[in-house]
Amino acid sequence: MKTACTTDISNPRVARRIRAALCGSLVLITGCAEPILPTYYGQAQVPLIGASVNGTDVLAGMFSAAGHTVAFRRTLITSDMESVDAIVWFPDDYAAPSPDVIEWFDDWLAKRPGRTLIYVGRTFDAAPSYWRAMAPLVSADQQVEYRKREQKAKSEAAFWPRPKSENLTCEWFEIRSQDSRAARELTGPWCQGIDLAKTDMSLWWRLVPARMEQTLLASDGEAIVGRQRPTADGGQLITVANGSFLLNLPLANHEHRKLAGKLIDSVGTSARVVFLESGEGGPPIDPPATDGSLWRMFEAWPLGVILLHFGVLGVIFCFARWPIFGRPRPLPAEVLVDFGKHVAAVGELLRRSKDRDYALAQLPPSEDSSSPTHHSPGA
Repeated sequence: MKTACTTDISNPRVARRIRAALCGSLVLITGCAEPILPTYYGQAQVPLIGASVNGTDVLAGMFSAAGHTVAFRRTLITSDMESVDAIVWFPDDYAAPSPDVIEWFDDWLAKRPGRTLIYVGRTFDAAPSYWRAMAPLVSADQQVEYRKREQKAKSEAAFWPRPKSENLTCEWFEIRSQDSRAARELTGPWCQGIDLAKTDMSLWWRLVPARMEQTLLASDGEAIVGRQRPTADGGQLITVANGSFLLNLPLANHEHRKLAGKLIDSVGTSARVVFLESGEGGPPIDPPATDGSLWRMFEAWPLGVILLHFGVLGVIFCFARWPIFGRPRPLPAEVLVDFGKHVAAVGELLRRSKDRDYALAQLPPSEDSSSPTHHSPGA
């Protein structure tokens, strides 16, 4: 069923997060002779690099604006996930999740009713959309470069690494490849209030469910968002075909934010939400304890970056305070008219001579020295 929507759910906090994410990328691009665009996938903003067009900063900001508590993790530590209500997973991996990871998530969903796992497929890259959208806003000379960048990004996306056939199937779904196309129609409960003409969603590889699934959003009979119930009394698994309406750059679109709002509403209210970041092979599960060395703290995010900054500030402080390295400062001026210094210098010379009688002889005579009193030995 096709529907049109004229309402707007824009939120000032979300709008600020979108502007910060996109402007950060724009500064990196315009400040260099060679255009540079952060395109790392499925992560929050990386320090010293900036927000990525494929990042999750904006979606995390929308969860926070809706009253949820948001955190970021890179490992599945069972004890740490006991109090978590929802996990949003953007794996930077084209293969299906491994059996060990699926077993961990199924157990986690079954332990407490009301939990939600949101899985977002990898097959989307926002870089071509960025170069295409920015080209009309730059000078004619820069437009040529931006068009080249767009074509290069499309070529890189066309040659995504294809996993082996046995890595495209899991207990949740099967990944089936198909040609890329835009969504031509929208059906399902989530299409209510969405203006298809204003969306820019891409459909590439499909996530065909391996068990009963409720289709929440579909296009031409192909599920974009689906809901599964791994256990009868457990939580829910929401699968999203790709991040074409959930990543940083796509969420600049108002209609995409409406769809993201429906996704946020599906986790309930005042939930503790964890954004899971993982690469090829999936996240580590309960990694073994280390030797407890203090140097291991530098490997923990974001503690490692914080400690590194403190270390740099400490080195700068030492160089600023040490006399040999510090800023030049004028020494206090010598007072040349202080007679007390002359007396102290003479006294020091007399002390160094170690001749007590000579030193006493230099003392001025007392008032009664003119009439000394001589005592006899027997007095």
